[in-house]
Amino acid sequence: MDQALIKAEKRIDTGKSVARKLRNEGKIPAVIYGKDVDPLSIAVSAREWSVLGRHMKRNAILDMELTIAGKAEHRPVMIKEIQREFVGDKVLHIDFLQVSMTRTIEVEIPVHLKGEAKGMLNDGIVEQHLRTIRIECLPTQIPEALEIDVSDLDIGDSFHVSQVSLSGIKVLEGGDVAIVTVAHGGVEEKVVGAPEAETEEKE
Repeated sequence: MDQALIKAEKRIDTGKSVARKLRNEGKIPAVIYGKDVDPLSIAVSAREWSVLGRHMKRNAILDMELTIAGKAEHRPVMIKEIQREFVGDKVLHIDFLQVSMTRTIEVEIPVHLKGEAKGMLNDGIVEQHLRTIRIECLPTQIPEALEIDVSDLDIGDSFHVSQVSLSGIKVLEGGDVAIVTVAHGGVEEKVVGAPEAETEEKE
């Protein structure tokens, strides 16, 4: 499994002033944590990240080359959270999650629909209820997305979580949850009552 390389270095000082100084030096303050891993404050190159982040896929496993006291070690990590400026796209902080390649993790993967539902021929509307789905698997098994073929769905039909089949992967959503439904798309006619009779004004 090929992994993109991200270089990082341990930082001793923390705080807002330190973070500002790092950003002025072209670095992004970050933290790495995980199960049985003590949280560690680190910094990564903003230039390297701008290149890497542009092409990185969701739930990608990265090979972090972490330098501590002059010695480099490698850790498999995932992106847990990226903090950006309120206005603009500048990265202010990154949370990295260290993972074990032999231990399952919980992640969310996007749900993609393919095909044209049969019910659309009768003015049906495809309603997607889940845009992502939670799964549990090894880091090496994480699919890019869950693809659902809706071609056979007619008006009133649904595709539920219980129908999802992913080899070696545990789906964590409730089985009775509908991922996608084909609903009636027609506009109901409103019943218009007879106009009220005008009453004469009494003197």
